[in-house]
Amino acid sequence: MTQLIIGQLINGIIVGSLYGIIALAVSLTSGITGIVNFALGVFMMVGAYVTWFLSESFGLAFPIAAALATVTVAVIGLVADVLLFRHTRNNLINGLIVSIGLISVLVATVLLIWTTTPQNMQPFVSGVFRIGDVIVPKMKLLMCLILTALIVLTYIGLTRTWAGRAAYAYSQNPEAAELMGVPTARLQLGVATFGAALCGVAGAMYATLYSITPEIGSLYMLKGVEAALLAGIGTILGALVGGIMIGVAEGVGSLFLPLAFNDAYGLIMLVLVLLFRPAGLFGGR
Repeated sequence: MTQLIIGQLINGIIVGSLYGIIALAVSLTSGITGIVNFALGVFMMVGAYVTWFLSESFGLAFPIAAALATVTVAVIGLVADVLLFRHTRNNLINGLIVSIGLISVLVATVLLIWTTTPQNMQPFVSGVFRIGDVIVPKMKLLMCLILTALIVLTYIGLTRTWAGRAAYAYSQNPEAAELMGVPTARLQLGVATFGAALCGVAGAMYATLYSITPEIGSLYMLKGVEAALLAGIGTILGALVGGIMIGVAEGVGSLFLPLAFNDAYGLIMLVLVLLFRPAGLFGGR
C-alpha cells in the first residue's frame, strides 16, 4: 500500500504541474485584464490538437510541433483579445459571455476538423525511471520539469524586469500606473497573449501523454480556476502549489474512493480554504 501511495503522490505532483500552468494563466489574465477568460482551457485543447496534427501529419519533431502550436495558440489569444475581450475589460459578466461564445466556436471548429475520435501521439521521450518499486515515465517527469520551469521563469520575469513590475503596479492601482507612464493597453494585450501561450505549452505537453478529445479543455479549466483560487489570484508560485495540492488529492484519493470523486477533491479543498482565507492560501488580506 505504501508503494501505491508514493506512486500516486509522484503522479499527483506531475499532473498538478499541468493544473498549475493553467492556474498561472488564469491568475495573470484575471489580475491584469479583470477578466476570467474561461476559454483558456480550450486554448490548451487547441494546443494539444495542433501539436498532434503537426507531428503525426507532417512528421515534425515534437519540439518544433510544440513551438508552432504555442505560437498558434498565442496568436488566437491575441486576436481574441483585440476583437473581443478588449471591449469587456473589468466586466466579469460580459467577459464570461464572450468566453462562452469563444469556447463554442473553437470546440465546434475542432469537431469539424478532427471529429470526436480520441487522438494519440507517441511520447517525445520513451522509457521510465525507477524509484525503488515506483515506475515514473520519463515523459511525465520531463513535462513536470518544463512546466515548473515556466512558472518559475514567469515569477522571475514579473519580479526582476520593468514589464513585470509594471504589471504588478497596474494590478494594484491601474490609474496610478497609467499616470506613471505604464502603457496599459499594450500591457493587457501582452498578458492576454502570454496567458494563451502558456496554455498552448500545456496542451503540447498533454498531447504526448494522454488521449486528446474536445472535452479536455473544460476539465482542465475547472482545475486551473480551482488551483488559482486556492492559492490566491495573482500569486505566481502559489498557482503551482495549488495545482499540486489538487493533483495529489486526486491521486491519493483515487486509492480509497472511486474515480467519480476526483472532481470533488479540488472543490472541497477550495471551499474549506476560502471559509478561513477568502483571498486564498497565499493571497493578501
